[in-house]
Amino acid sequence: MSVGALLVSAFAEARSKYPQIHASWIRLSFHLGSRLPASRMSVSIQGDGEVDLVIRCIEDEVAQNDAKDDLFHYLNLMSTYWIGGMYETFRLLRERKLADDDKRLSAILGDLELLRIPLEKHEIAKDRTLKTPLTLTRMPPNKDSTDIYSYAREDPARAHIMPMGISPRGSVMWQAIDLRGNTSRWIERRGLSDQILELAEENVPPRA
Repeated sequence: MSVGALLVSAFAEARSKYPQIHASWIRLSFHLGSRLPASRMSVSIQGDGEVDLVIRCIEDEVAQNDAKDDLFHYLNLMSTYWIGGMYETFRLLRERKLADDDKRLSAILGDLELLRIPLEKHEIAKDRTLKTPLTLTRMPPNKDSTDIYSYAREDPARAHIMPMGISPRGSVMWQAIDLRGNTSRWIERRGLSDQILELAEENVPPRA
């Protein structure tokens, strides 16, 4: 079977396994996409939703210990791309002032930003607020003196790799630094997806 045929089959199988979640992504796409009616935002969100379904299927295999080691690489790869895609949708809504009335949407955007900036820009989110350098432990470790390093906002070579792991649900999770509260916490990809989908369910019109 060709790579293209396998890919089509994977997405079809994911939709078949998660029909209700697929329907939730459709509802969400119209709920958020309607805020920018002359765009393809709805189509973009539906695409991110289909990727979410495939990732969920892989996560299930990982959680059931039914996955090969090389699958973790592609789970991380797809999870990273999904974070970036969802972040851009929510960022646009904030930038155009189309989400100011929705505190939950803003909170989700905050978590997406905490992940997207280190994953795609290789730096800590909001690091311009740093007044003094941070002392961090390198992850994954080199197991030598370089494991403890200083992160300074004025250093053009600064970089940050978030510690990551796999949750009991088989989902990638990252330990994100939140400089707004000088804290760090773990954020699970699947949990973030669940929060996003709750926005769709909260805006379903009541039945007659």
